[in-house]
Amino acid sequence: MLPIVAIGAAATAFAAGHDPHRVPGDATTIEHCVGGPAIRFEPGARRALLEPADAADVSAALVQRYPIVARDGLAPERIVLWRDPRAGWLYVALVTNPEDAEQVCFTATFTANRLPVTSPLLVKYFGASTASD
Repeated sequence: MLPIVAIGAAATAFAAGHDPHRVPGDATTIEHCVGGPAIRFEPGARRALLEPADAADVSAALVQRYPIVARDGLAPERIVLWRDPRAGWLYVALVTNPEDAEQVCFTATFTANRLPVTSPLLVKYFGASTASD
């Protein structure tokens, strides 16, 4: 199981009293695992770290839709659901950073509206009723 830690330059522990749905440390940046461009969240960006059961459901749906994810060892350990202002709702696949086991990085992003598990998660985490919210 991946420890809950801050993502990006500041690697501080996530305080126990924080909302468990917030991105670890409420980071503004998630580094790419293989050196690609980082994800930079704008202030007020809608994003949430999925609970383990929800992340497992999304991971299973991702592997079913995109078998290459499992074949290439890219199945996520944690998942962030994020509304990118340019691309809409995305899943961000997080894994333990291979260069620093105390941090996470992302392997890929996936368009959320292509998975049937998305609508109930949007309601659960954001109160949104559709993928366009």
